[in-house]
Amino acid sequence: MRAALPKSWVCERVGHDYGVDIRIDVFDRDQATGLELLVQLKATARPSAGDSESLRLRTTTYNYLRAKLQVVMLVRFVATEKEAYWLLLRDVGAPRRAQRTFVVHIPRTNRLSQISWDEIADHLRTVTDAKLAVTRRRAIERQRQR
Repeated sequence: MRAALPKSWVCERVGHDYGVDIRIDVFDRDQATGLELLVQLKATARPSAGDSESLRLRTTTYNYLRAKLQVVMLVRFVATEKEAYWLLLRDVGAPRRAQRTFVVHIPRTNRLSQISWDEIADHLRTVTDAKLAVTRRRAIERQRQR
């Protein structure tokens, strides 16, 4: 994962794995941006059949990741190919309530080696700005109610 990132971005493993394996802090050259990307990383020795990589995810893990304020990326590393495939959690359909686990299909066209990190950074900025705007509006509303 570190090798695929821009050199200025900082990648660290998360100590307790509740669904987040890696936290990435986004830097613009040497300036911290405050933007974070969370990664759930799964590895396999052999590729899945077909035009997607299959990743089994617990429904509880999905719900936990969905509740995060940060953007979450799922990554499937295939050892025999020395390639990883990615999908943003926002693009994963919600499982049915009764399911304990479900399968996520990551398109094989989403190669981590070919990702546009600028587009990911732009998405992180958009999501973060929107969430901060909501937080600010709520704070202003609370002030007015007092």
